[in-house]
Amino acid sequence: MAKDRLPGVLERYEAVIGLEIHTELTALNSKMFCGCPVEFGGEPNTRVCPVCLGLPGALPVPNQAAVESTVLAGIAFNCEIAPFSQFHRKQYFYPDMPKDYQISQYDLPFCGLGHLDIEVDGDGAAQRLEFGGDAYTARIDVTRIHLEEDTGKMVHVGGSEGRIAGADHSLVDFNRAGTPLMELVSEPDIRTPEEARRFAQKLRLIMLNLGVSDCSMEEGSMRVDGNVSIRRPGETELGTKTEVKNMNSFKALHDALAYEIVRQADVLDEGGRVVQETRHWDVAAKRTSTLRSKEEAHDYRYFPEPDMVPFEFSAEWIESIRDRLPELPDARRERFMRDFGLPANDARSLSEDADFAAYFEEAVALAGAALAKPLANWALGDFSAYLNAEAVAVAEARVTPAMLAELVEIVDAGTISGKQAKQVFAEMVTSGDAPGAIVELRGMKQVSDTGAIEAAVDRVIAASPDEVASYRAGKTTLIGWFVGQVMREMRGQGNPALVNEILVKKLG
Repeated sequence: MAKDRLPGVLERYEAVIGLEIHTELTALNSKMFCGCPVEFGGEPNTRVCPVCLGLPGALPVPNQAAVESTVLAGIAFNCEIAPFSQFHRKQYFYPDMPKDYQISQYDLPFCGLGHLDIEVDGDGAAQRLEFGGDAYTARIDVTRIHLEEDTGKMVHVGGSEGRIAGADHSLVDFNRAGTPLMELVSEPDIRTPEEARRFAQKLRLIMLNLGVSDCSMEEGSMRVDGNVSIRRPGETELGTKTEVKNMNSFKALHDALAYEIVRQADVLDEGGRVVQETRHWDVAAKRTSTLRSKEEAHDYRYFPEPDMVPFEFSAEWIESIRDRLPELPDARRERFMRDFGLPANDARSLSEDADFAAYFEEAVALAGAALAKPLANWALGDFSAYLNAEAVAVAEARVTPAMLAELVEIVDAGTISGKQAKQVFAEMVTSGDAPGAIVELRGMKQVSDTGAIEAAVDRVIAASPDEVASYRAGKTTLIGWFVGQVMREMRGQGNPALVNEILVKKLG
């Protein structure tokens, strides 16, 4: 497989990768230049109008919310916001664009140069030889972020499992045509498929936190194209690049780029020449294949959109958009580490999703910062497992932040043991009852009365002379067996720490 050969190839060649990431602004209510609704699926060609179909006499009206969302994203990616910008017509004749041109942006986009820092560790770090396998942070520059309208969707029917190659015929659904589509273009700063995957994953997190898109790669609202070339280490001139399309998951992104890097290396090793073209990633065959020759900018014959005036943004307006920027995952992670003393991995996992982070913070506010670590353990453990198993959103969870805070508090107070808390949590998920009520109803309060525990310990010791002798002869691992016997004697309600302490004292 290409992934297996990749480390060896990267010892001989340096990969140069740039990404083009398209994100539909699905959180908006209407298309880019008309009032048709934005929704996934539905009966084909039912959410269309004269504007998004490009019928004669229909004029586009820019979606203000889409413009603001694009500028907000540009600010999140540390971009320069252009005070003057405009839309252009991009000419091309594909059946998925009803007008035979796309309203996009060319040399005057809303957002200019920016950057995003990504963190790479594990096997991904090992692919960058200069870091010797150590974790590192890479800064990936952003060339631009611009806004355009999406195309329709081609459906290839028949032939070889519905793939483009061998399809009997194709159908077009224009429901998606005209959807606000934001495109981020990175500089060719990415050196490994893992860096590309981390960059795309972090972009998705930021977009979700901004609340502008659902970023569903399965539904096509986030799509990634990769431009990749290779060169010998130390060379400064770029090699011939190919563009890879149809990477509809983060795994596909990684695997397709890995395949293309290895394929180009094989071509050069055999004395061949890499051809600039667009290639299609075949998920089933796990290989790329030629789709079409790569177009250049002049092929699209850009010219300013004659039906719309240019945009001029004042400094005050840009600052008003900046004021809407929410706390992003990186800043939230640092705050969780600083304010709650959480380890980096816990803080990262808790901070990625805004709703999940808010749930955790509400629980901490109720239980107190001193219990932040056990709350993090419960949130990332049992609570996350419950969300995944039931396929429910945080806002729909039966276990509220107040209930989780109460559960951690009663464990911390010694009212119930950690093992009992697992049982209580399972009952909370099923019934929706508060943990304190469940403990009372089921008589689960932990016994911390030393007199009662000593009595139970004495009974177990008296009934187990052989085990006592073995323990005192040096087989101290038997302490776990003794604790189990005492807990059984006390119907699981003894305080485990006290039971262990009294056992050690009496046995020793």
